[in-house]
Amino acid sequence: MKKCLPIIFAALLMVSALTGCASQTSLAQQNSSPEQNNATAQSSKTNISQPVTSTTGASSPTISPNTSAAYEKLIAYKTEGYGQQSIADFNTTLASTPDELTEFLAAVADVISTISPDDENYDFFTTTISFSSQELYGEHMGEEFFISMPLSKLSRPCDYLDDEGETVYDFTCFVDATAVYSIQAPKFVSVAERDKALLTFKEEMQNYLNGLSEEEIVGGDIKKMLTDKSTELANSLSTENMKLSPCDIYMIEIHNAGTEISK
Repeated sequence: MKKCLPIIFAALLMVSALTGCASQTSLAQQNSSPEQNNATAQSSKTNISQPVTSTTGASSPTISPNTSAAYEKLIAYKTEGYGQQSIADFNTTLASTPDELTEFLAAVADVISTISPDDENYDFFTTTISFSSQELYGEHMGEEFFISMPLSKLSRPCDYLDDEGETVYDFTCFVDATAVYSIQAPKFVSVAERDKALLTFKEEMQNYLNGLSEEEIVGGDIKKMLTDKSTELANSLSTENMKLSPCDIYMIEIHNAGTEISK
């Protein structure tokens, strides 16, 4: 079963990236004007704590009879006060042996690939369980922990839709990035603290891109601007027990009125 780990985790990364892209695109689609940008930024700041709040309080999720075995397996870890558990204790509960890790990662890939954003446990699966699964895999394979960070900004909506009925925008900017982090003392970092730090990092990076004008994105060194902002955030969010690193940006794709702009 150990040989299955890379395959399962690759599938998990793929569906996690798709989930992230979908949520970021949905967020960016609201930003067709400066007023909407400001409203979205305020909304994002407010929402940062929402998944974390759910990790610290009592939880008695209602499980639909139509949920999968994988869903039921993972939701069992959403116990009362689980957010206050240390990362070390919580992750050990999820999987303490290679075989358990293989089964756990398979369940995570199954659930994240099928879960709907309106599911009451969506944040738990795509935040807490997703972060922990990557940490467990990284520990097993001797690899760094990292978070995927797809970012996007769409503006100037056209008065027509594409073939799938979605709004077409005259200006689009998509960024594919990741950020490495490390937990020096997992016994002294709670699940809620980790989730809040990583979510804040991702959401503030999106807020920063939202706040840039088209002229700044097209005319400036957008890669450097994003890297500098990520450095600022990484420094401010790092603690003695958990260190975040600036983003590694792999792709920036910009289209302006149908013309692709190289960066």
